[in-house]
Amino acid sequence: MESIGEKFRSLREARNLTVRMVCDDTNISPLYLNALENEDFDQFPSETYITGFIRSYAEYLKTDPEEIIQAYKGYKIGESVTPLEELTRPTSPGLQINAAAFTKSLRYGVVILFVGLIVGGGALVIRNFMASQLVVSRDSSIDDIIEKDIEESKKQSEVEQVRNLKLTGNKGFVLAYTSEAVKFLVDSKECAFILDSIQQNEAIVEILPGKEKVTLLLDRSVPIEFANTSREVYLTLRGHTDNRAKIMVTLGGQTENDVAGDEVGDKDESLAVTTQVRATDRSNLKIVFEAIFLSKTYLEIYLDGNMKTRGIIQAGTSETWEANEYIQIKVGNAGGMKAKINGESHEFGLAGQVANKVITWKKDPNDPNLYNIIVNDW
Repeated sequence: MESIGEKFRSLREARNLTVRMVCDDTNISPLYLNALENEDFDQFPSETYITGFIRSYAEYLKTDPEEIIQAYKGYKIGESVTPLEELTRPTSPGLQINAAAFTKSLRYGVVILFVGLIVGGGALVIRNFMASQLVVSRDSSIDDIIEKDIEESKKQSEVEQVRNLKLTGNKGFVLAYTSEAVKFLVDSKECAFILDSIQQNEAIVEILPGKEKVTLLLDRSVPIEFANTSREVYLTLRGHTDNRAKIMVTLGGQTENDVAGDEVGDKDESLAVTTQVRATDRSNLKIVFEAIFLSKTYLEIYLDGNMKTRGIIQAGTSETWEANEYIQIKVGNAGGMKAKINGESHEFGLAGQVANKVITWKKDPNDPNLYNIIVNDW
């Protein structure tokens, strides 16, 4: 069986990428990149760092990050003394809930089937049971056309992968590579687009079905008419590299001016989240870090394992960063920075002090669906 390091190395070499090229694209340090490929996990300060870098590297190489994370957890269970609870923590709790619901439904189905067979109407009971258990939540005709378009694009090598985007509070972000399709639900109706290409400060997407091409300009909301829904849907290009774009999907009834107002610096996003949230899927969580620099200071910040900023920040500068799992921060003049984490003020130290912190989510021990923001030293 191919090891974790061998899999990463073979995927990178298959794309004719050097370690330096990957570092330039992902902002992952060569130290950590080589540590992953050599399985030298002692180079990382914690398990959170390791899984964060594994996820970032796997997504960059367009392979399933959960598969590699589970392989790593299996490796550590056999090779280390890392707490078993941390290693075996489910990465998709929503899937477990769905499986439990399915098992419960199946148990009821067996009972109903048995009774139906006794009275001689087994086939009718089965049909009625299945009709009562299945919730029809999509317009099958349009959805079938969308699926057909995606499948045809795959055959023609126009689509390499399909990403599912879950919207929270009528809004969601996706990091998509060129030639990737993005699917999301609007009032239980399926909508989809393909990231066709990226140019300077703009991205071109194909709207499915029909493959109408629309140009997204940086930080400008574009109203899109999806055949599957009558609701207003806006796509906004929030950033990009040469082959990947960050696209925000926003749903109406907001007016276009309201959506444009939401765009400025992502400042309103902090109002939609708190330092304590309830969620059945950890991937829906997000950390919003806002900072105003009152005096010149050194700052180093990593978002989910990817380096975002390193250097001197001038007085009067304000910045906002967002991550899903964790944010690592090193500030050289803690008192010179005024910060908010998910809308709540947080002090990192006094003037002249150096602060090294990790901001992440922690599950409540008494409620598996309740998460709290914690800030620790690193």
